[in-house]
Amino acid sequence: MKTVVILTMPRSGSSLLAAVLHRLGVWMGKEEDLKVGKHLNKYGCYENQSLIALNENLFFQSKRLVDHSRRLIDDDGLVKSVVKRSEEKIRNVFMENERDLWGFKNPTIIYTLPHFYHLLTNPHYIRLYRDPGSTAHSFLRTARPENWWPEIQHEFSYFTFRERIIIAFRFLKLLLKKGNLFKNYGFQKKIAEDGYRRIDRFIKDKRHISIHLDELLYDSEKVIQEIISFLEISPPPEQIQEALNFIRPDLISD
Repeated sequence: MKTVVILTMPRSGSSLLAAVLHRLGVWMGKEEDLKVGKHLNKYGCYENQSLIALNENLFFQSKRLVDHSRRLIDDDGLVKSVVKRSEEKIRNVFMENERDLWGFKNPTIIYTLPHFYHLLTNPHYIRLYRDPGSTAHSFLRTARPENWWPEIQHEFSYFTFRERIIIAFRFLKLLLKKGNLFKNYGFQKKIAEDGYRRIDRFIKDKRHISIHLDELLYDSEKVIQEIISFLEISPPPEQIQEALNFIRPDLISD
């Protein structure tokens, strides 16, 4: 069994990479799950919804969901304690999804993963990197007003009515206290830079490969062969071609 985990930051091309892995034969979730999130990505976000819901709830309980600035700190110990309390639930979600070759992506999982990666079976990590400035610009682009309502509906689907009220209250409190950090380029770039540093620290002693988004877009054949070699898989030529055909620069927002 192999567990393939994409590690990156939001708006860095993880949906594209997850779609490529899916076409190469890695089980990334139910078909209906993969198409969720078309308001952000044309063909969906290719995310296993049970794993997304799990991480979103860990974020909610550790107060990292709304206030992104809290993702820059670890000294309050909240993430670690929440993950520890939720370990049985995390283990059960993994057991429900495990296949001989399966994987998942969640662009914010680097904040919680260091506290539960020991529950993964034979993990193979793929580090996907995008310039933090480009990541920040893309994040701001998707934070436009026309995306607010579908994103709220998308996010709220993971929570109970009571939790939604708490989230809304926390968001209003954040706006009054810190202003709209979501629209601050410098802050979003700082979040991306910090996230990539966390990823680099995490994977340095683990089985992994690193891919730059530009390589995936413009040197696709080489990158796909690297992935195939890393995962030690033998997809048929038609699957490889399907993966190559899916990769298009226009799928990535500037």
